[in-house]
Amino acid sequence: EFVGQVEGGRWAVKMRGMEDKEDVRQLLLGGELARSREDVLLKKEDNTESRLQGSKCDQTRKNRSSSPKLAPSSKSNGVTATSILSPEITPALVLITTAPPTVPKSVLALGHEVVAAVCYLETPAVFYICPTTSVDQFTTILTTAQNCPSGEVLPTLGICCLAKDEDCWYRAEIVQLGEDNTSATLFLLDYGKTVQSNMASLRPLPREMQTTPGLVFKVSLKGIKPGGKEWSEDQIGGAEIVLDVGKDATQFNVKVVEVDSSGGICVSMKDSEGTDVAALMIETEIAAADNLVPNEVSQAPLEYQPGSLALGSQSAIVLSVFSPLEIYICSEKMFMKLSTSMAMLEKAATSSTLVTTVQAGDPVLACDDDTWYRGKVTQVMADNMVQVELVDLASTAILSKTQLRKASSDVMKEEVVAVSCCLDTWVEKDRKMAIEKWGDKMAGMVEQYSELQVEVVGQLEGAQFRVKIPELEKKMNTGVVKSRAEILKEKLRKK
Repeated sequence: EFVGQVEGGRWAVKMRGMEDKEDVRQLLLGGELARSREDVLLKKEDNTESRLQGSKCDQTRKNRSSSPKLAPSSKSNGVTATSILSPEITPALVLITTAPPTVPKSVLALGHEVVAAVCYLETPAVFYICPTTSVDQFTTILTTAQNCPSGEVLPTLGICCLAKDEDCWYRAEIVQLGEDNTSATLFLLDYGKTVQSNMASLRPLPREMQTTPGLVFKVSLKGIKPGGKEWSEDQIGGAEIVLDVGKDATQFNVKVVEVDSSGGICVSMKDSEGTDVAALMIETEIAAADNLVPNEVSQAPLEYQPGSLALGSQSAIVLSVFSPLEIYICSEKMFMKLSTSMAMLEKAATSSTLVTTVQAGDPVLACDDDTWYRGKVTQVMADNMVQVELVDLASTAILSKTQLRKASSDVMKEEVVAVSCCLDTWVEKDRKMAIEKWGDKMAGMVEQYSELQVEVVGQLEGAQFRVKIPELEKKMNTGVVKSRAEILKEKLRKK
């Protein structure tokens, strides 16, 4: 339906679907694809053609914004004269160009430990956990979702919306569409369940609910497998009892022990009494032991477990800085553990055997300045000397073989204190260029073992973390660099 003409010559219209008679304006508003505004219509006033006679040049010279707008003549009402239009206000729409509604995904890094409840189970070995720190967020999101307005959701893979399951609305992501695009398969982002729904039954996801990452993590329990070819209903039911699925009162200590190339997370779990969940499932015959994993591990060379950082803003201790793409930091908690760790390593060194033959890559215990550290040989040199990386400090030392001891698997099981990071703005930069430009400057920008505010924004392949360090980046941008000598002089002045 043509309503009238607006400034600039465009025509305002009302539109309804031919089959469902739905008002297109209301659909756009309900789906938050547009916002309402008032447009000025130019009102019709009857005039004969003779009133428009005059110089065409005079008409053209008039200011376009104040000139009368011409509506097409109408034959249906018997009036052949052209009409002059004058202002009249009518509601209109302003289309909002926005990205499709999506919800970010959280990650659990290798070595990360979290207290969590199991919220949904697929099999005894695969289920979804929700950290106890997210319970309040879950309650807030669930409460808000129940009162969100209805509206159209476009049938598009990957977009997020609200879906109803068992009389509750949840945030959901469309993971598969039906053949005719009238139905969809959806993953409930804060629950872990996958559901089916008609597109017409979904609701748009409000913008304020799109910023909080999905609250659940899909994990695999390490060390178990089904007793037969597949998991039986009895085994699944038994696992639901052991894991107390869907009840946040039962909590588990979860540690990420493996992250595969596709991002799959493998975990070990213990209940509040310290009972290993995988061992309990094997003992109760819910699952069989997966003996393949231990054999593979025993045949592999000993490796240190890389350190990890929680996502978000936090205080961190700077251990070493080599370039914008190679910065080593640790959490305050891990730094405080160093003194305890050193006492433990000294005890382990006294009972360990002397290293007689060594090659690059060997894990060792290394004594530097009368203190024992965990290390890895990086270079074998002449005269029984070796270069060793002190892995928890991200530093190197040249030592004699007599200062080395063999590192046991017990010594190596704790994750490394020093966590490798790179500045988020430098992720795509060339590593060689970064070292050449900043290698001899970075150490003068940040004092070793100083405390800085750091924001951890993600993780790259190879266990390196992407971080933002405003204080360091500000110095890099302004070119304020102090030499080691200047830093030492400042320290001496303070004394």
